[in-house]
Amino acid sequence: MAKKVILSVGTKRGLFLMESGTRRAAWKVSGPFLKGWTVPYAIIDTRGTPRLHVSASHFAYGSTAYTADIAGKSFTAAKKLPEFPTLNRKAAQFVKKYGLPDPKHIWVITPGHEKQKKVLFCGTSPAGLFRSDDGGTSWEPVTALNEHRTRKDWSPGAGGQALHSLQVDPEDPDRMYVAISAAGAFRTEDGGKKWKPINTAVAQYVGAPKESEVGSCVHKLLVHPAKPGLLYQQNHVGVYRSENHGTTWQRIDEGLPYDFGFGLAVHPTDPTACYVLPLEPQEYSFRATDGALNVYRSQGKGWRKLTKGLPRKNAYLSVLRQAMDSDGMNPCGVYFGTAGGTVFASADDGASWSVAADFLPPIQSVTAAVVG
Repeated sequence: MAKKVILSVGTKRGLFLMESGTRRAAWKVSGPFLKGWTVPYAIIDTRGTPRLHVSASHFAYGSTAYTADIAGKSFTAAKKLPEFPTLNRKAAQFVKKYGLPDPKHIWVITPGHEKQKKVLFCGTSPAGLFRSDDGGTSWEPVTALNEHRTRKDWSPGAGGQALHSLQVDPEDPDRMYVAISAAGAFRTEDGGKKWKPINTAVAQYVGAPKESEVGSCVHKLLVHPAKPGLLYQQNHVGVYRSENHGTTWQRIDEGLPYDFGFGLAVHPTDPTACYVLPLEPQEYSFRATDGALNVYRSQGKGWRKLTKGLPRKNAYLSVLRQAMDSDGMNPCGVYFGTAGGTVFASADDGASWSVAADFLPPIQSVTAAVVG
């Protein structure tokens, strides 16, 4: 198979797949798949034979997870979905204490470490972490996080309580990170048996308990693939960087027009480079600044505004937290989708942009994979 780049685009009206060669000059769009379903998230697992993993929800049928081939020809639903435990007394007390129904929304699905070929993780709303050891056929709760001692202080953000970011350290299969809105970030060093809040020096969300280890409203958290101890996060209040596995954080948003946003991507080889798309937070409109769509790239110190090919006026667009990603190519491809149904793509590290697809349903997520 010749090498190609595939974008998985989750929308409010199904899943779309976009395919291009390594030059990424033109895109073939296929779909919609899973018609009638909202697709909050989809990702291609490139370990072994590439497979699609899809979160889907339906007003009548609820939330489910699918696996499929990368052409979208055959979808198989999970046989055992994420559920909070209710079988033993301790679990029943836990569910009663926090008033947790079964997860109503799967926010993210993430492949496990390269050494764990069948392992997947997913994050849900209400916030929960679940693991599959059979490639997505069945899901079991990660109890140590779901019943964490700080859970009483986890509060919902404006969009609800969600575990939306899940990152596996590429160097160490036992080290993982999650981010919860609005509780903050957590790290495990032992494969999920113990979890430590990692929110030192990160702003707390409005109404969060004072002096608590949690209460930060992370919008997106990523581990840099070229330097796994390096983390970036777009927060409700600020953009942050950590160089010590999240133990401490430094705020890096000076020079941005707003410290608020959802989209975040990292450059695959340059540790100094992350990409953000600041949004006006006024009255929850979450729209591009003054009608101009701008992407910013960090440069160690300061930011470079990337505008070539992006609309400069009357572009009151919004980009959601799962709708921005980068590929592993050189030069780097960067992609994002808007709530208005447009996918923008750059094949040159963000220096210039073009419309890769337009007039899609409102876009929930965009993820990129290189296959072949």
